[in-house]
Amino acid sequence: MFTTIWAKPSLKKHLALGAFYFLTSYILLGQVPTYQFQSLGGVNTAAQSYLKKQLVGTKGYADFNLQILLKEFDFQSKDTFKFQAEIYVTRDSILGPQLLYTYKSQFKTQGFKTKSGHWEEMAKLSSQSLSSQFAIWWKNNWGKDPKLIQEVKVDFLPDYVPKAMDKDTVFFGQKKLDWTDFTAKPYPGSRFAAQIFSNFEYHAVPRIEQGILYLPIQVKVYMLRSYSWKKENLPDRALDHESTHFKITQQAAYQFKEQIKQKKLRPLWYESELQWWFLDAYRWMNSMQKMYDEGTQHGINASEQEKWNERFK
Repeated sequence: MFTTIWAKPSLKKHLALGAFYFLTSYILLGQVPTYQFQSLGGVNTAAQSYLKKQLVGTKGYADFNLQILLKEFDFQSKDTFKFQAEIYVTRDSILGPQLLYTYKSQFKTQGFKTKSGHWEEMAKLSSQSLSSQFAIWWKNNWGKDPKLIQEVKVDFLPDYVPKAMDKDTVFFGQKKLDWTDFTAKPYPGSRFAAQIFSNFEYHAVPRIEQGILYLPIQVKVYMLRSYSWKKENLPDRALDHESTHFKITQQAAYQFKEQIKQKKLRPLWYESELQWWFLDAYRWMNSMQKMYDEGTQHGINASEQEKWNERFK
């Protein structure tokens, strides 16, 4: 931003126009969440007392508390004054202050014979200029800036099950498994009769509207034919064993969804929390698959196999 100040009388005019512009912008905000400049720091400590009078409020309730950091506030010469400030928001003690907005301004100060005596006037003009411009930025950005998210709303979509069959992927619930779904070559020397490769994953594409992050999540539970194999002439109960492995994978995906439903995801941490619960479900799945194989002796123990089949219908 570039503003010219020709003389003191003209300066008053600029200040009046700046104040009017700021008040107008503030009125236009309507239902936009409020904010308050809570602290001010940075360069030129001598000028901070002037700026604090104009910017830093101590009364009233605000939805967000912001900090201002002065990067530049000084007369570059007798005729030029530069002002630069950064505005930060702190919503989490671990993340600390996060940069929201950077403002730069340069003023021509023709008519000022000396710097002395003009600090307060420049502080007023700089403060009003910053306030008016930030008010516009706030109105346009508060509802879509990730640093200002106020709530996360999760919506679980139905698990992904396409109608058309894929050449290599069988999604859970798409069909009943049969031995033709095991197309890989058996591992040489393996003592096992068959092995299924099953897995699950999730996809989430967030969108931010009016300060709310909407998070539709869809889970995919599947097995890969090209990584699943069997030996020849296997009984049906061997297929039951592999099918229950697939059902355990589906149960892990279900537990992942249930954990998220029971928790309230935090706006600034939702990605980490999603990944945590995903990994937690994944660990459960691996542990359960191992316990299942040990309990049934990889399907050899028929009575135990029946118990696990009943457990994961």
